[in-house]
Amino acid sequence: MLRSTLDVHFVYAPTFAESGSTVMRGRQLARIAEAALGRRARVRYSPLDADLRRSTLFLTKGALRVATAERLEALKAAGNRLLFDVVDEAPPPTSGYADAIVAASLTAFTDLQRDHPTREVVLVNHHVDPRLDSAARTPPTDRLRAGYFGELVNAVLTPRIEERVTPVLVDTSSQDPAWLGRIPEFNLHYAVRRFRGADLHKPFLKGFTAAHTGCNILIQRSQAEAVLWLGDDYPYLIDGEPDEQAILDALAHVRDDFGSPEWERGLDIMRGVRERTSVARIGRELARALR
Repeated sequence: MLRSTLDVHFVYAPTFAESGSTVMRGRQLARIAEAALGRRARVRYSPLDADLRRSTLFLTKGALRVATAERLEALKAAGNRLLFDVVDEAPPPTSGYADAIVAASLTAFTDLQRDHPTREVVLVNHHVDPRLDSAARTPPTDRLRAGYFGELVNAVLTPRIEERVTPVLVDTSSQDPAWLGRIPEFNLHYAVRRFRGADLHKPFLKGFTAAHTGCNILIQRSQAEAVLWLGDDYPYLIDGEPDEQAILDALAHVRDDFGSPEWERGLDIMRGVRERTSVARIGRELARALR
């Protein structure tokens, strides 16, 4: 049972204060935790250099990037419980100071438990941007309208693909909500990912965003996290290597499927994803992690 005097701080690094990860896994999660814990806890959003004592500290990815061993040792000496939220990165060399490592995805939860058997691992799945609730509208029903939301470097995009998919840049290094205004234009979210060496455990945030806006998604089957959420029989998974022709063929298939029973089956699966990533569900995961 949670102690009535539990003090919780979501800890950020001012250097990364406006990054997408800090805003979502720091500022926004703090609000979700405050609502989930209610009177059982005092929840704050605090910089890394604050005077933090006898509290549960949820250290964001940016904070972990700049926190020195000396700072972490001081936080431990002050009676704090440290949770390291690594999101899509490997635990830092200072992870020996962590009381628990936070997994933001299902694949990360499994792999972190395997790779860090002496460390507690807790699951707090990524949530969708709460601003989607006010931006979302009923998706268009006249024809297939595909959009890509994200950093352009992360997607497989070519001039021929962009004839059928509209890219919408989401800059994760700063806060520009302009992309939210484009959400109502689309009914299919394109998420075919370009492999990058820096990738480790990417939460299925693009899928969650599509689900919370009433859309289907197109992504390659080789993305293990996506298949865990969608199921192996989701209709719009690209088999094999997602080269340009395979992607164009898949887009043509989705276009032909639009409005069909198979399209509706996909939407039903996405509604399940939406329920499993509701604010209430994420709040319960936070409550277990912050106990």
